[in-house]
Amino acid sequence: MIYIIAAMLLYIATTLLGAYASRNADSGLITAIMNIVSAILPIAIIIPYVSKINLQDSKYGIIAAIFTGASIALFTLAINKSYSVNKVGIVAPIVFGGAIFLSTLISTVLFKEKVSLIQGFGLILLGFGFVVVTYARWVGK
Repeated sequence: MIYIIAAMLLYIATTLLGAYASRNADSGLITAIMNIVSAILPIAIIIPYVSKINLQDSKYGIIAAIFTGASIALFTLAINKSYSVNKVGIVAPIVFGGAIFLSTLISTVLFKEKVSLIQGFGLILLGFGFVVVTYARWVGK
């Protein structure tokens, strides 16, 4: 549970710092800096453990990680540009709420994960909130 809370707090920090940075410098430059730092830091942490990792057994995971890295780079470009031209209160719920909603639905198909009745109810509420926030942005309120 501690990792979930840490991830949430770091996600909040990333959102707010990314929005601030994108509003005070070119969003492309900010994206480059963010991606360089986020690439170097994990490498520095993992180097002591590389000799203990069996890379042959990790082939498909490594390939997926490469595509994930490309996805993160493109995501960072898109979100930083969004922060530079929109309010965080609009961008964050649409991007992150939409990501929660869609990744949960897709994971039920791809990974055969089950969604309980209560989780389904939460997803319905999330979907409703997503529609309301998107509508508010569309009409400018």
